[in-house]
Amino acid sequence: MAPARSDTKRDTTARITDEGIERLKARLHVPVPEPPPFNREAHPDTMRHFANAHGDDNPLYCEPDYGSSTRWGGVIGAPFYLMTMGEPVADSIPEDVRQRSKGALVGVHMFHAGSEWHFYEPVRPGDRIRTSRYLTDVEDKRSEFGGGRSVISHVAIDYVRSRDKRPIADHRFWFVHAEREKARKAGKERVVEEPSWTPEEIEEIDAAVLAEHPRGATPRYWDDVEVGDDLGVLHKGPLTVTDNVGMHLGLGPGEYGWGPLRMAVKRRQQSRGLYTRDRFGAWDVVQRLHWDSDWARTIGAARTYDYGMMRMMWLGHLVTDWMGDDAWLARLRCEFRKFNYVGDLQRITGRVTEKRAGGVVEVELAATNQRGEVTAPGDATVLLPTRADGPPALPEPIDKPRPGFD
Repeated sequence: MAPARSDTKRDTTARITDEGIERLKARLHVPVPEPPPFNREAHPDTMRHFANAHGDDNPLYCEPDYGSSTRWGGVIGAPFYLMTMGEPVADSIPEDVRQRSKGALVGVHMFHAGSEWHFYEPVRPGDRIRTSRYLTDVEDKRSEFGGGRSVISHVAIDYVRSRDKRPIADHRFWFVHAEREKARKAGKERVVEEPSWTPEEIEEIDAAVLAEHPRGATPRYWDDVEVGDDLGVLHKGPLTVTDNVGMHLGLGPGEYGWGPLRMAVKRRQQSRGLYTRDRFGAWDVVQRLHWDSDWARTIGAARTYDYGMMRMMWLGHLVTDWMGDDAWLARLRCEFRKFNYVGDLQRITGRVTEKRAGGVVEVELAATNQRGEVTAPGDATVLLPTRADGPPALPEPIDKPRPGFD
């Protein structure tokens, strides 16, 4: 059965309007309900699955027996493992807010444009987490890629440990909302070359990957680090659709909570904007642009591409490999400037840019493709052990309002 004309048009012709922006602003600072988390309780197996899903085999995140000999006393979650967790404090949106925000930018495509995390404590087996997700700002912008008007929405998620109400991490991230039809017509990404790797080049990449390893139990002392020091290189790719699918094996469906078959039908009843009709007339999740090149091209991309958060995890992977078991990743920020297409290779690099008392080191990070384009710049704050004081103390949570927990 062919899709009805109205459904086909709705797939690509949703518009950014003043009314839609005002409706979106009605949600500012209001905690919103989310689908159930992929992991309700932290467990060594799901910690390992998550780390492995973005290519990280650090035994600190994967092997309980190894973790018992570290300062942590056991296995801990990789920095972004929290993305798999968190039962929302909000079970509904207040009715007045629901009515004022109904239909806000529905059908307009969203691109994850950047993230900043602050980490306060590790996640350990048995931990349960509560989350509060809310919109913090809405900006009306122009978009070269989107072919005209765009919107930037800023979102926050606060992660709080259930048993003692202590903040574990804060995540701030932002999306660019662009009209699919205008982005497709703008076609800024359609001329991106399709790489072709020789067997010799792949062998060279494989050899570089096999030489990568975490620093592990050997402390990286602050005393020995100098501004300008190189963090090394991680090689991620050439990217395959399997890599995108593999990420979901550790992360689950992510914040949108989609699933297959009966689960998809039920989810579509709750959030129709997450689905469009495919070329067969069936409903499918809009996130399929990460494995469906035809759909990716409808929003102006050259072909299937990764999730920005994958490169965020890769930047974190470089830092945690470099810093060793005794250190702590306190903050990481990154932006997603360009698509990382299937077939592309990203080299993840970093260097020390600042060194402060108390074991504090600032590092600059980048994901750079084989064309020499920085697709994801970033920076991070690392707390290193010192020879005088040993392992660093964990940072205190930022003092700020946390809607839903206040």
